[in-house]
Amino acid sequence: MTTLDLSIPGELRLVLRGAAEQAILTTLRRWPHWLRAEVERNPAETSECVSVTLITERGQEATIREILRRSFGLTFPAEGGSRTLVIPPSPEPRRRGFGMRRS
Repeated sequence: MTTLDLSIPGELRLVLRGAAEQAILTTLRRWPHWLRAEVERNPAETSECVSVTLITERGQEATIREILRRSFGLTFPAEGGSRTLVIPPSPEPRRRGFGMRRS
């Protein structure tokens, strides 16, 4: 689940939970405007990451919203909120020749 959190004045927090959100993290992690990142780990298994929160200034909101909309089809209400990222199934490999044999 992806959460756009606007509850802290002056900050935008993008919370990424789950394996599907790895695509968002891969796309956005090197964006130069992040102020910091917070990683939450599973207390029982510290090598397991439960969520990643990326934090930036509120002035970057329009850019983040546009990246999420264009790249991942995620749109959020004005007050923020949570959305589930749906990854489309991989297309099946195309078969050449449609069953015809070469001679």
